[in-house]
Amino acid sequence: MCGGNCCPDRPLVTDEICGNFNTTTAAVPLTVYTKEPTVFISGTVSIFYDRGTPPTITATVTDSAGGTTVLTVPVGNTISQTFDDIASVSIDTASAIGKYCLTVHYQP
Repeated sequence: MCGGNCCPDRPLVTDEICGNFNTTTAAVPLTVYTKEPTVFISGTVSIFYDRGTPPTITATVTDSAGGTTVLTVPVGNTISQTFDDIASVSIDTASAIGKYCLTVHYQP
């Protein structure tokens, strides 16, 4: 039987990283987040497509192994998804304005 200190909890840090994107004046794909190479990041990615020319935009979440998940966001909507491993997030559609937010968890 394990005493009270044999399996101590490891502290987790939670950060919220938010910003605006505007691909009407920036080249695409526009990388809005890249993690530090030595940190394992998990959390939720939210993309809000406010306005622009296309009816939908795509954002790509890439993991540390190079795998990708594409999020499709209709104009005026937010799409959120939780990931175990986030290496980078990019906005892939030109002529779009919106916001992104990542709520990330990691060990310091």
